[in-house]
Order: sequence, then structure tokens, then C-alpha cells
Amino acid sequence: MKNFVLMYSEKSIDSSNITKLEKAVGFKLPRAFAELYLSFNGGEPSRSWVVTDDGYEPMQIVDFKPIHTEGAGNSLDTRFVEGCYKVMCERQVIPHTLLPFAVDDGGNFFCLDMLNGSVIFYAVDSFREEMSMVANQIAVQRMIAQSFENFVAGLEEGAGF
Repeated sequence: MKNFVLMYSEKSIDSSNITKLEKAVGFKLPRAFAELYLSFNGGEPSRSWVVTDDGYEPMQIVDFKPIHTEGAGNSLDTRFVEGCYKVMCERQVIPHTLLPFAVDDGGNFFCLDMLNGSVIFYAVDSFREEMSMVANQIAVQRMIAQSFENFVAGLEEGAGF
């Protein structure tokens, strides 16, 4: 994850914050995810564009959500990773195996699939009323990287597309 930074990060975290998040979501987080958050606790990415070769338009990440720290307000606030996860699971917007860690300008999520470590684009603005919640949860997912590390390495600055 060379040459990648998150600007305007929140207060630094330590490994105890990662452990607390893992307990809250019930999954062990990938090392690359933990390492990025130990270096930068959320923020605006220096390379923010997701460009895939699957026929979809490029997507821009506007913000990586921070991990809650002591004294930073309510941990269930959706601006934090854990709060977003809990509220979105409670409302059945996302399945419990996806951890939203970043958003695009439309409020759609970039999620860590905690079952296999892949990164999923989750289009919350594409739910269809005639479909069940489970069918919607499946239909709005699109895998964009096999791992968190590959996801970050593939982010682009935006020039040339």
C-alpha cells in the first residue's frame, strides 16, 4: 500500500481499537485493513478512483470511515465503521458479513466481505421495491477486488479515463 494516504484522518487508533471492532462485528479483519487503519484512521484517499474492466463507469471514493475512538462521540454514529455496520445490519440494508468502510458521493458503500476478504461495491441506491430484502442485498453487490490490499493498490488518481 505504498504511496497511499488518507488525508484529514481522525484521532489515531491502536490495536485495541481493531480488536474492539473485530469483537463488535464477529470477524477477524484482514491484516492489510488493520495496518491501513493503524496508520490512518479514515479520511479522504490520496488515490480515490476505482476503475474496473467489467464495463462499469469509474467510481470515486469520497471518504474512508474512521474507527471510533474514546471521546469521539457516539460509537453507533454511522460516520464510524462500527456504527454504520450496526445500523445498516439492524435495518437489514446490508448482510452481517459485509463491513462498510468507505462511501462514494452517492452514499453507496465499499465493503469488506468478512467471509473471504474481498472488497464489494454495495449500491444502496439500487434497491427495488418488488424484490425481497435478501434478493436486493444480493443484487446490489459487485466484487471489485479479491482482497483489501489489491483494492487499495488498484485505486487511481483519476487522470486518463
